[in-house]
Amino acid sequence: MDEYAPGRRVIARGTPERGVALIWHGRGVDGAHWMLPLADRVAASGVLALAADWSSEADDHGRSDLLASLRFARETAQRHGRDPDSVVVAGWSLGGTAAVGLALHAERLGVGLGGVVLIAPGDGPRAIDGISGAALPAVMPPGDGRRGIDLVYGDRDTSATPDLVAGLELRLRGAGWPTTLHELDSDHSGIVGTRFDERTEQYLPSRVADALHAADAVAAIIVAAATSSSAPSPSA
Repeated sequence: MDEYAPGRRVIARGTPERGVALIWHGRGVDGAHWMLPLADRVAASGVLALAADWSSEADDHGRSDLLASLRFARETAQRHGRDPDSVVVAGWSLGGTAAVGLALHAERLGVGLGGVVLIAPGDGPRAIDGISGAALPAVMPPGDGRRGIDLVYGDRDTSATPDLVAGLELRLRGAGWPTTLHELDSDHSGIVGTRFDERTEQYLPSRVADALHAADAVAAIIVAAATSSSAPSPSA
């Protein structure tokens, strides 16, 4: 376990033979461990999975944490001889909202992305994008020539409902962003291989078959994005 900033944890799984993926958890504080069922599956396919803590409750809605974790992932990729612009960012729930924000503002931030995977992403006025500090725009900026965005949702999700995620994909695609849309047999927590434990208020690894299958499918989408974008560093 490493820190991408003082007191900010990143949990690494695997090695980067086939690429690097940064994984952001959803609403809450320091939930990198919630993402381990997914990170372990990504790592099993030869992609280095970096599950990062961040706080959606911070005054800046998590912006400084999110960008610092991205910088760490890019530096890690470069240290292993890979192009930092090939890093894929995958976000679940409100982490998915932040991943959209990152894609929309990547050019202004001066970073390239290998791809973006949105896992049951939040949308609407109550889902604040940690990068911009605002809700996602009703009209998306042009996405022509940008890296692809993969969206995944569960057909039984009552938080990031199928209609909500499909509507987000439609807005992105309508603005020229290359997108894919995937429906899985899952609910909001099961899609990342977890279940919500009300006693501890934590997301714990699930043993339910639907959740295991959903996490396998999401991991495969992340791996496909990472391997299609992965390349040696220009300075390697």
